Amino acid sequence: MTPSTHADPAPERAGITFWIALVIGGGIMAFGIRGVLDNLSSSVTDVAKWVIGAALIHDFVIAPIAVGIGWAVGRGVSMRWRAPIQAGLMATAITVAIGWPGLRGYGRHLVPDNPSVQPLNYATAVGTVVGIIWAVVAIWLIARALRPRPVPATHPRK
Repeated sequence: MTPSTHADPAPERAGITFWIALVIGGGIMAFGIRGVLDNLSSSVTDVAKWVIGAALIHDFVIAPIAVGIGWAVGRGVSMRWRAPIQAGLMATAITVAIGWPGLRGYGRHLVPDNPSVQPLNYATAVGTVVGIIWAVVAIWLIARALRPRPVPATHPRK
């Protein structure tokens, strides 16, 4: 093979994509920060404590657990089964993260005489969604088990 005589345009496109994403992402973050500051119902120090606490909990609790589970799945599950199990774990984590305020009952104590504040059984709802996720994973695993494995191609010697 001979080397190409023209420059690869990929690095230039990657640079443009970065700057476009930076402008869009920066605008979204600025909008969010402005919304927090405009609707600040507590002191700035309370919000700062919450943001810093959330970052610390993420960095020192949630991320190490996720890395540990990912490492265990990578080491203990064969390639054939890994993608469905990883997808199920990710979907479960996202479901629990989204359902966490309802599971914890945040907001109920603010208006205890209002039955419309979190009127549902969130434990059952999150459990149902997680059950559906793992039912789909089970179907995916069964489909992979029933599908024959591809035979590796042999390469002729030259």
